[in-house]
Amino acid sequence: MNRFDRILWRINGVLFLALLVFGLLPLLWNLGGWRSHRPLHENAPAIVSESQGTHEKELLHLGAPSRVTGTSIFRIQISSEATSRGSSFSKGGYPSCVRNYLFVDYSDLSSWWLFETFDHAILKEHDLRAKLDGDYRPVISTVFEVATTDTNGDQRITEDDQVAAFFSTADGKKPIEIVSPSDRILSVDQVTNDQVLIVYQRGTKATAALFSTHDGAKLKESPLPTNK
Repeated sequence: MNRFDRILWRINGVLFLALLVFGLLPLLWNLGGWRSHRPLHENAPAIVSESQGTHEKELLHLGAPSRVTGTSIFRIQISSEATSRGSSFSKGGYPSCVRNYLFVDYSDLSSWWLFETFDHAILKEHDLRAKLDGDYRPVISTVFEVATTDTNGDQRITEDDQVAAFFSTADGKKPIEIVSPSDRILSVDQVTNDQVLIVYQRGTKATAALFSTHDGAKLKESPLPTNK
């Protein structure tokens, strides 16, 4: 390779490097901007709700949808923001809490709420299946553990209040209370294809009750022995 060819090769190399750098800069800039900026809707409140019995406001946010297996329905949490001590929304501070569920049927885009108001504290949900075993186990109903009233006098409905059990079909329509407010719900277990066992406690007394997984009807109830 003569001297002229070497010089031309170096010039071409420098030009190629310059084009590569300036071509990648916009891409890197866009990636950096995408990572450093959160989605605009992430911190925007979906609903402003007034806490039951007070004039305090809560900011509520929709969460990510989850499919109800075996149906054309998605279930979406709507939760309150956690507040710290000294917040304008709360004097003492409270953790985030699920206040309701939005159900959306993608087959016709109809939608509805589990409860009419947003002053519940939904602590857990237990999906009940058509079959306990097998690869395909569609959801036929759900039991929700829910605090519905302020029972400890702090003017908020949270996990620290008494909790009830509500039953609804898989579509979340027309929930019914099957266990009235109790100190604790100790367990919710589907024991057969057709029965769900709920164990709850009021004071020093614990009770086991069997309910239908199809309509929430109580099938049997029995007190549990306690230590004397």
